[in-house]
Amino acid sequence: MNLSVIIPVYNEAHNIHEIVKRVQATKLASEIVIVDDGSKDPLTRAVVDGLDRQRFKVIVQPNMGLAKARNNGVAHASGQ
Repeated sequence: MNLSVIIPVYNEAHNIHEIVKRVQATKLASEIVIVDDGSKDPLTRAVVDGLDRQRFKVIVQPNMGLAKARNNGVAHASGQ
């Protein structure tokens, strides 16, 4: 099964690595899509920009809210 996990983030620099680590530990996700929903803190953007684009799909968008961030992630996902 090709399972995509969508992770919307907004000013979550201190949590991103832990969230990704927990998703990877499940060994269920074949793809992780991280959507930065217009974070205002520069640290979140730096963490997101520093992620390995070979292992993660990263989408940066203006702040549009959780539902739109999630939907944008789904639109870019290749799995179920």
